[in-house]
Amino acid sequence: MIAIVDSGSTKSSWVFVDENNNKHNYRTIGFNPYYQTSDDIYQALQKELISQLDPSKKVGHIYFYGAGCEAKAQQEVVAQALKKAFPHSQIHVDHDLIAACRAVLGDKPGIACIAGTGSNTCHYDGKDITLNVNSLGLYLGDEGSGGYLGKLVVRDYIREAMPKSVRDKFEAFTSDRHADIFDKVYTKPFPNRYLASLAPFVIYNQDEQYLFDLAYENFSLLFKNCIVKYSNYQTLPIRFIGSIAAHLKPVLDKVAKEHNVTIDMVMGNPMEALTEYHINKK
Repeated sequence: MIAIVDSGSTKSSWVFVDENNNKHNYRTIGFNPYYQTSDDIYQALQKELISQLDPSKKVGHIYFYGAGCEAKAQQEVVAQALKKAFPHSQIHVDHDLIAACRAVLGDKPGIACIAGTGSNTCHYDGKDITLNVNSLGLYLGDEGSGGYLGKLVVRDYIREAMPKSVRDKFEAFTSDRHADIFDKVYTKPFPNRYLASLAPFVIYNQDEQYLFDLAYENFSLLFKNCIVKYSNYQTLPIRFIGSIAAHLKPVLDKVAKEHNVTIDMVMGNPMEALTEYHINKK
């Protein structure tokens, strides 16, 4: 049996595949080694996953793809937790960008992009990531993400830059007001999750021109600061995974068209394609 894991900062999708290619799906909270320790991750695994598994079924390999796992030090944080939870399994931890590449590009070259709670982009040669313009994370970057979109929303809400009709809708969408927002962004854990939790407000109301324009600003900055940095971006396929890209595809397509590119694939959840990739490699 093998397990494939796609872990963002908000949620993790797990697929266990047995020797007959039967699939068993589970979900846990997301894991990000920049925000959680190995013990935090292990405790969450014990609480949300291990108790649901059949202990007689041995997992030979676990392929974990996670947000924040681009560097060896961060990969090791996750690997330690997985080794403790699955002591008899071989653990493979890699960047969520590799998962994106394998899901939407397979063995073909192109530009893979993530637009979920966080964002990221890379050039992929069909096997390896050859260039990655650093997304910089929530505080310094993350353009194109749900977190960044939420940041744009609360920026204009607090500065009273929203039209009154949109402001009224926002106050109906959430009970959070100025002090609550500052508290959740600056003092509470996982500010990225909190800000991304406000992105559905834009998704549900994207027919409001003001909110469409905020989503447009979000994706425009992703192109300006990341995608156009790849020298051959106009000739390679550009493909996206992530809920923000999937739910705001009309906005994303408009931004892409203005950069003379076509996004030929947007995949909300990469797990099915990623699972098939690993089944085919068995």
